[in-house]
Amino acid sequence: MALTVLATPSAALPDRPPAEPKNPVIPQRYLDQPIQWAPCSFDERIKRSNPQAPTTNCATVKVPMDWHNPDAHPDITVAIAHSKATGPVRGLLTSNPGGPGGAGLELTSNLALSRPQMFQDFDLLAFDPRGFGKSEALRCLTTQEELDALPTTPDYRVRNEQTHRTEIAEAQLQAKACAATEFGRFVSSQQTVYDMDFLRALLGHRLLNFIGYSYGTWLGGWYADTYPQRVGRFVLDSNMDWTHTQWDNVNFDPWSYQRRFDTQFKPWIARHADQITGNLGTSAHQVQRTYDSIRGRIAELYKAGLTKVRPHDLDFNVLGVIGNNRRFIRALIDILVHDELGKAPAATVQVAHVERAWGRLAPALQAYDTLADIKTRYDVDATAAADGVVNIGAISTTVRCNDTAWNKDPRYYTREADRMTRQNPWAGYLNGVPMCAFWPYPPQDRNLDLKGAPRMLLVHSEIDPQTAYEGAWRTYKDIAHAARLVSVDDEGKHGQYISGPSTCVQQFGDRFLFNGELPGRNEICGTAPLPEDGSVYEVKGPLDGKAVPLPRSLLSSAAEPNPALQEIFDRTVELPVKALNR
Repeated sequence: MALTVLATPSAALPDRPPAEPKNPVIPQRYLDQPIQWAPCSFDERIKRSNPQAPTTNCATVKVPMDWHNPDAHPDITVAIAHSKATGPVRGLLTSNPGGPGGAGLELTSNLALSRPQMFQDFDLLAFDPRGFGKSEALRCLTTQEELDALPTTPDYRVRNEQTHRTEIAEAQLQAKACAATEFGRFVSSQQTVYDMDFLRALLGHRLLNFIGYSYGTWLGGWYADTYPQRVGRFVLDSNMDWTHTQWDNVNFDPWSYQRRFDTQFKPWIARHADQITGNLGTSAHQVQRTYDSIRGRIAELYKAGLTKVRPHDLDFNVLGVIGNNRRFIRALIDILVHDELGKAPAATVQVAHVERAWGRLAPALQAYDTLADIKTRYDVDATAAADGVVNIGAISTTVRCNDTAWNKDPRYYTREADRMTRQNPWAGYLNGVPMCAFWPYPPQDRNLDLKGAPRMLLVHSEIDPQTAYEGAWRTYKDIAHAARLVSVDDEGKHGQYISGPSTCVQQFGDRFLFNGELPGRNEICGTAPLPEDGSVYEVKGPLDGKAVPLPRSLLSSAAEPNPALQEIFDRTVELPVKALNR
């Protein structure tokens, strides 16, 4: 597979610092701490779905804020969920949904609902990473005065000096806010890896088994490099380019999102024009023209002061969901909602806009989502302020800033976004200026080689928008001695094993997770159709001409979609923070 890597060379970045100091020793007081277990709030739902499932108990445990200096800072808490194997235990299995910052407390048990053998074979562990979910919260603190002083731009896609100033000012404020507490410096992948190994030791297991999606592959790769002797069976799905820098990763995103939009999403809408009231187009070109018209109408309304919705809001809504095939319907509704807003202007999207958009879908498309969930999607939570201090939330980019070196010139990023937008007119402006350009702390970096680690199973789809295939391939080449790669042709879903459409992938994943059996070579799987398509349509991408037939002996182990599992993955999509101007 000869692939062309399109990301900007990392030579534009500063030299990466030396690797972390040697692994810390776990102080005995953390292993001896009393733990107050109680059934998790979601345990009843798990047992309703599978009455044979074991009880999943939850607790919070204390860990050092900085594992290299346990006495230098107050302890923090990590929220965990745990269940015991119902059969002879074959190890401890944990997971991560992605992000960074994705809350994973419910993930492992929900994965097991689709693979009940997990309940039988493994003690199951789930956790919210430090800084997020129910674990110790990262607080990014600013003031309303600072928020009000930020410049604004009517459209981030319009690459002019006003947009540049806005992006730079927002990034500077975000960095200042997330570095405002001592904890911000230690919300990093390396510290989370230390948390994971502590949990392994706390629960009394020699090895850790792991299923990681998206950023979870970065976390899994870093764990395998830090503790190669502790690696059990690692399934790393929808891989980041985790042997390179965080900037190398996000710089794939503009064109990988554009590729999914152009090659799969727009043609899919065109194929289903007869299932949409108010034709959006019967060709990809017509769909693009209609999309641009709707977006342009929102821009006119915003400039006239008739709405607070900005045209890039439509882009980011669609960007946030097209990594999932079933969520094509949700992205389609986003376009229709903004179309309805253009016809009936209001300050914000109203219930009536959502209801009219929903009514424009044929029942067959409505079956992939619910009107209630779409209404919830358009709810807006107010920012809470007390004593002039505003917590703008746990911005997960903090992890990226702490992990690897970033260029400190904000104009480097505006130039890059301008260039990307010329090449990728829909998603090119996606990255803008990251707050990492202003991050005050040195990165807690690693140079990964996975020396001494056993082989892992890597899984990736050809047109994945959130983690480009080319990045996954580049990482695979770096650690080929420690991995097998299963690729999925003509597929763009982000997240394949357990929740994906390819039964071929499910077979390879199950054989490895439950039996330890890796494929003898890299494999390329076929896939299933997009929603309401009759068959799979060819997509031009890096796997063209290399697909192989599904194994004749294949038996489908795919389960019906688990709505709770899908919601977990929905919440982990990380897009740039562009919501500071309210």
